[in-house]
Amino acid sequence: MSPANKIRIGTLGSAATFAGEATASMRGIYPEFSEPAYFPSMDACWEELKRGSVDAVIIGVERTGQPHQGEPVVTHGYYVIGELSQPLKCNLYVKPGTRKSNIRRITGHGSVFQCTAYLDREFPGVPREAHGLNSVEAAKAVMAGDGTLAVVGSRSLPRVVSGLEEIGRDIDDGAIASWWAVGRQPVFSDAPAVLVIASRCAPDGQLGRLTGAIADAGYLLQTAASFPVNTGVSVYDYLLTFGGKGARSSVEKVVARFSGTRLAGAFDKRG
Repeated sequence: MSPANKIRIGTLGSAATFAGEATASMRGIYPEFSEPAYFPSMDACWEELKRGSVDAVIIGVERTGQPHQGEPVVTHGYYVIGELSQPLKCNLYVKPGTRKSNIRRITGHGSVFQCTAYLDREFPGVPREAHGLNSVEAAKAVMAGDGTLAVVGSRSLPRVVSGLEEIGRDIDDGAIASWWAVGRQPVFSDAPAVLVIASRCAPDGQLGRLTGAIADAGYLLQTAASFPVNTGVSVYDYLLTFGGKGARSSVEKVVARFSGTRLAGAFDKRG
């Protein structure tokens, strides 16, 4: 595919963040994705997508023990155009010469929360916090510090922040993260294996009727993420993912029957 026909993508931090590793994996199964642009924070990723400097951003949408990160798909009318799940394989790094007993604070990005069991066991009582930007910037703070700070990061992190010393390997108990490519425009398959549907549902049974009707079209509900809205009790914006086999045209006829509902993704399973 020529560069002119590529989907311009962006993601968080650098090739050494978990997002950067996931983006590299996604590019292996989505050859239509361009070389990525890297942005310093998730807010910056969403802003660049909104501006149109990229066509899609790669985001970590689900991780163990953390809220679903797909709300902008609902609030901004974006589309899911691809997905990937892969292990995180978190490591713990320090400034050279640092002993475990020296560590007074542990940082990282979202991956800090996937390593709770290990950190509770090995560093009881040591406070931890998610860096406001990304794990690369957190690692730079470790190297610039006094040896009392540790960082949770990817296997690739020492390639970008030189000098880091690994003191813990695979500390996340096998945690897996799911990643979405979220775009400004739909890239739909005529016979998708995966559907993403956005729907605002009240306690009137619409959620049940919708999932049943989509099942009749050949797709079973796999995940449901809810986001509260300030319009009434038990009213939520839902992002629903379905897997199966059928025709997009049939799904679109179903979606048209339900108010506040749209098809936000219809793509093939890859990888």
